[in-house]
Amino acid sequence: MSFWLAGMRITPARLNKYQSIVKDTTAGRTTTSTTYGNLSGGALATSVIVPASGAVDITIRATGRNPTNNGITSYLAVGSSSGTVYSPSDAEGVIVAATGSNQPQMIRDMLTGLVPGETLTVTTQHRVNTASTATYDYRCIILEGLG
Repeated sequence: MSFWLAGMRITPARLNKYQSIVKDTTAGRTTTSTTYGNLSGGALATSVIVPASGAVDITIRATGRNPTNNGITSYLAVGSSSGTVYSPSDAEGVIVAATGSNQPQMIRDMLTGLVPGETLTVTTQHRVNTASTATYDYRCIILEGLG
C-alpha cells in the first residue's frame, strides 16, 4: 500500500517522515502533579506525517519510580487537521506501583482514522495518583506510519 493518496503533492516535509523516534535519557525528571502533564525539564514529543492508510503505530517506553505512591504514564496525540485524537487515559496508561527502584513501562497503541497527510504529534504525559513525587530516568516515543 502506498503512503500517498492520488493528487497529494510531493513536498520535502512529506518525504521520509513516516517514522520518528525521540529519547530522553536525562535521569531524575520528576512530576508531583495529580493531573496529566509534562515532567520537569519540559515536554517529550515527536511527529510524523500520517500515511494514506490513516494509521500510526505508537510505542511509549519509560523507566520510573515512586517510593510512596503510583506514577502513571500515558500520552497525548494531536493531529494538525483533526485536533486531539487521543487524550491521556488512566485506563490505557501504565502504572509504576510504589517502589524505590526503577521499573520499566511500555505502551503500544495504534491510532486509526487519522487524516492522511496531516502531521501527528505525540507527547508523553505523566501524573501521580496522590501527593508524591514520581521520578523518571528514561523515556522514548516511537511513531511508525502504517502502509
